[in-house]
Amino acid sequence: MNKFVRIAAMSILLAGCGDDDGGSRDDGSGVDAGQDAGRDAGIDSALGRDEAGTQKPAARIQTQVTAAGGAPASNAKLRGGAATIESLKYYITSISICEQIDAQGSGFANPRGCLQLYSRNIGELAYDTRQDYRPLGDIARRSDEGFIDLMSASSRAALATSTSLSVNDVRSYNFGVINWALPVKLRATVPFTDGTTLYTHDGVSSVELVGADMFRAYYTAPSTPLDQAPAEDAVVLLGNGGNWFKFQSPLTISAADIEAQRAYVLDLVFNPEGIVNGYAGSGAIGNLSQRDTNGNHIYDVTVPLLDLAPVPHRADQRVLRESYRGTASLDGSSFDLRVELYTVEGEDVVYGADLKTLVNAGSTQPPPSVIKASYIDRESDGTLTISSYKHLPALRGLRRPAEVGGTTRISVSCGEHTDRAAAEGGTAVVVNRCPGASFDVTLTLTSRNAVEGSIPITGDAGVVDSGTVADASSLLDAN
Repeated sequence: MNKFVRIAAMSILLAGCGDDDGGSRDDGSGVDAGQDAGRDAGIDSALGRDEAGTQKPAARIQTQVTAAGGAPASNAKLRGGAATIESLKYYITSISICEQIDAQGSGFANPRGCLQLYSRNIGELAYDTRQDYRPLGDIARRSDEGFIDLMSASSRAALATSTSLSVNDVRSYNFGVINWALPVKLRATVPFTDGTTLYTHDGVSSVELVGADMFRAYYTAPSTPLDQAPAEDAVVLLGNGGNWFKFQSPLTISAADIEAQRAYVLDLVFNPEGIVNGYAGSGAIGNLSQRDTNGNHIYDVTVPLLDLAPVPHRADQRVLRESYRGTASLDGSSFDLRVELYTVEGEDVVYGADLKTLVNAGSTQPPPSVIKASYIDRESDGTLTISSYKHLPALRGLRRPAEVGGTTRISVSCGEHTDRAAAEGGTAVVVNRCPGASFDVTLTLTSRNAVEGSIPITGDAGVVDSGTVADASSLLDAN
């Protein structure tokens, strides 16, 4: 059963005139003011002026993060599994959309032509890459202020903002950027198929030097064994405080949009299923790591970077989600590949995609990471190719079945750790040994659902705007 939760967050007010007063932005090179959006004809302009010429309420961009969850996977051979997450708290400092960035893996630099949708002062949690991050964990343990629990509707409501637009914002936005402080808080349980269950516990922020380059790997050493109930909040330190996402079709704001006060919605899709994992024994390096007196790993829990898939659409359209899942065997282990595609009602264009590798019952080691879905191209035979940020094909041959339960066989590109080009975004996955340049996976369409569940709030002059999800009873049980 899949649950959809809208994190009703930000809305952008499209003002017909006047200066912007909605927050900082980079006013670098923008698109020509006369350039229309590729999807202008599909954008609702009904919120412009009525027949008498009376100004109607301004349209809004609603930025909404959607969380979709399902049954966790688990694993007996590895003695590991996917967590049931009770809370997952990030101190989000900014969300922006940008004309361009320089992307590499999950990292990015030189954002240009950006519009800031949300910002919060990082305060004591500020850092630079030269410092020891361990004191940040102690600061986070003193207070929950500023942390957003992505699993809580009332906490997510703190992301709500409204930003006015002016002609300075006329450009095509191709990327988004989200930043957060390094400490993350979570409370979760991880069931194993052998009957063992891990429970998160806090402890001491620690660091070790890893590899020939003496990389500083931070982890929390729990004060209570992880196999003792109940689960408690734990603070872990991530090594990266930001991530980026890419629009499959640019979100273009034109001068005509501002004049007509057209309504846009930006859904940011977040699926918590399977992203927090627990493992027993060696083979995994966790953000939460229980070890013996000799430093040998007993239990580890891994926590991800926050990853979002953007879906821009009209305010009167619903987002549809297709979820595919298949099993792959690679490098002496097994894992599941999940592919999620996001379209909007009434259109056949894929606007967002999310790729994840998940633990399954045949895993003998943690699943390999999979690249971010940065480009989606429709081939002449109607199949989809999903490519990396370098626009190199990662998944080929995805054909969308007509019905749930239908299958499609795809080719997944594979690279080895010794291949630098592969490791830097040249292939879908990177492992020790590949069977060839690619391997096949049969995906099953497990669900096709509307992404719904938010409760609208009333904005200025009666404009209905997405806002706080008031209570959990409002969530859509999509399956």
